[in-house]
Amino acid sequence: MRKLSEIKLPHNLQMALTSKFCDLHRCHYMLINNKEMCTVCETDKLTQQLERELANEILQQQTLAKYNLLYKQSILQDETLLEAGFKNYYVTEHEEVANKERAIIALNQFRKGEVFNIWLTGNTGVGKSHLAMALLRSLNEFHRDVTCLFVDVDEMLRRIRDSFHNRESKYTEQYVTDLLASVDYLVLDDLGAETGDIDTEKRASDYTSRVLRGIINARQKKSTIITTNLNRAKLEAMYDRKLVSRLMKNTYLIHFAETKDKRIRNIEF
Repeated sequence: MRKLSEIKLPHNLQMALTSKFCDLHRCHYMLINNKEMCTVCETDKLTQQLERELANEILQQQTLAKYNLLYKQSILQDETLLEAGFKNYYVTEHEEVANKERAIIALNQFRKGEVFNIWLTGNTGVGKSHLAMALLRSLNEFHRDVTCLFVDVDEMLRRIRDSFHNRESKYTEQYVTDLLASVDYLVLDDLGAETGDIDTEKRASDYTSRVLRGIINARQKKSTIITTNLNRAKLEAMYDRKLVSRLMKNTYLIHFAETKDKRIRNIEF
């Protein structure tokens, strides 16, 4: 944006007062290089133009900051997930085709402004996280005025715990809760993995439940996408039943029952 000090006046200006009078500013017009004008009116016009340019620049910066939030603030263990999209979600099995189509249907519903939660469930390695990121990236590109965030639950909790003894860490419980509560679309990835093996009978700690409860309570009127390897019975055994119930409110389910682990599909021993 231009500054007033950067606006250069022409050399050899010829100026003279005229008899014409500006009733608004109670001053005479001036003849400047054969153009008659009220200098105060012209200054006001220039100021308004600069203010419009500033407002537009601020809006562009705010829009860019929202767009970049997904890439700069997401809490990930695998940074390559940021490259996941629908175009590179390759399908070979019938269930994968159907679930990709279901994800695209959900995306179109989000674009219309509908608010609901998506659960992506099934065994590990079937592409749940990939589809979740594909949804976020598509929303991020389509709606430049919304905010999207992808959060690995286990990594999130690790960073919060690290902040207990690391004063330089920004990932305090309050910071993380506020961040996750503020975004329009949130992915909570691999819910339940923070307790250990998929077959564990351990319950989530009171602290873990408290953090998750704070996030979910703050997102009651927003859309959240959850991926998990656990079924509902195991989730309810692991977490507070009320917490699971709130997460499952107004749910759109994408379930992988038959798809094989993509990571080891072509590996033989």
